[in-house]
Amino acid sequence: MYYINERVFLMLIKRTPDRYEKLAILGGMATDDILYPPEQRGGRKGPYPQPKKNPSFGVYRASLPNGKFINLMRVMFTDFCKMDCAYCPNSHWVPRKRYAFKVDELAQVFMEAQQRGMVSGLFLSSGIAGDGSKTTERLVKVVDSIRNRHGFKGYIHLKVMPGADFEQVEAAHNLGTRLSVNMETLTTDHMRKLSNMKDFENDILAPMRWIDQLNEASTGRAVGQATQLVVGAADETDRDVFSRMDQLYSEWNLKRIYYAPFRPVRYTPLEEHPPTPMSRSHRLYQFDWLKRVYRFANDDLDLAFSEDGYLPLDQDPKTSIAVENLDAFPVDINGASREQLLRTPGVGPKSTERIISARQRHTVDTWRDLQAMGVVRKRAWPFIAFSGYRPPAAKQLRMDLFGADAKDKSRSISDEAEGQAAAPCGEPRSCTGCPMFGMPGHPGHSSFAA
Repeated sequence: MYYINERVFLMLIKRTPDRYEKLAILGGMATDDILYPPEQRGGRKGPYPQPKKNPSFGVYRASLPNGKFINLMRVMFTDFCKMDCAYCPNSHWVPRKRYAFKVDELAQVFMEAQQRGMVSGLFLSSGIAGDGSKTTERLVKVVDSIRNRHGFKGYIHLKVMPGADFEQVEAAHNLGTRLSVNMETLTTDHMRKLSNMKDFENDILAPMRWIDQLNEASTGRAVGQATQLVVGAADETDRDVFSRMDQLYSEWNLKRIYYAPFRPVRYTPLEEHPPTPMSRSHRLYQFDWLKRVYRFANDDLDLAFSEDGYLPLDQDPKTSIAVENLDAFPVDINGASREQLLRTPGVGPKSTERIISARQRHTVDTWRDLQAMGVVRKRAWPFIAFSGYRPPAAKQLRMDLFGADAKDKSRSISDEAEGQAAAPCGEPRSCTGCPMFGMPGHPGHSSFAA
């Protein structure tokens, strides 16, 4: 039997974790709870669980707009945070051990992974240690080392911390491929429900405006900006989300908005607040897709909301809009315009182009042809017609789809949320992390149907 003296034992248990141990923790904190299947969301997990799909700590397979995939290292610089955000497992409310990289240490970890072919890009986030400007400065130094010392030219998504000054935002813009400031909520009034320390106008909106101005001036490397909203934490409605979404896309030219469902975290002021059902976040992604990709008009989008301002959880918003416009359906597959096809449930952008291309050569007249082009029959059947097939008339169609009590069939958000357990402290989503880029529920994922 071997013995170890008390002094050596204390030195061992108090030693500083090495960079790989930090990556195991801070890479886990940068992932998102969407990675876990629904049956696990309410259960107890360890403070730093790793998603099974990831090949290694901090490595995340993300989808690109062109349908291809890229392995990113998603990591936090530190999970120290002075902020009091009532929804966040990294806030100062939560008593747990914290970790932090050094600048050169994190740069070296990334370059080692990149040189081994494990990753092709970086997603870098952080808690706010000190203040937003100093933390952003540290993140900029990491990226500067990766770019200029190590010569990396690839994709880097860099988080700009709330409260960063213009000089740091400009420096980040010169180095990053994509920048983002996490909005987390919609307005100053909503922010007051979540944090007494964040100034919504000066800490969050100001850096976002600066990024937009720098993009308009076409300086630096950044190609756009994104942001994240924590859905349900401030009791906002989906119509409230739509109002902010419209402004961000039309006025500030955002490339993407992410919708992270709120999960209560132990020790925080919102510990007893009901969790937001994942289905609500999924509906917002679908609605966002209609706005950003399909270019639905705002008047049409408004038809998707129920009277209380929420999207129905049991029906996708594209179908909700179509049901409110049954007189415009069915559309003739062989004569419909591109716009009419795009507004048809079950028909997406790719299948629209395939239909238009195919009907230049021959008449499209079978479900087999349509399904081969990507049309989802179970969604499209009430809304399209072709030679040999026509759905029921509008009045009968409404009965076939919904039955006599169709008026109020959607489940309420409170019903959906009831019974879900609060997440433990250490829920693996950072208040400055990125949500479900490329994961199930995200429009770019293969499971996201038209």
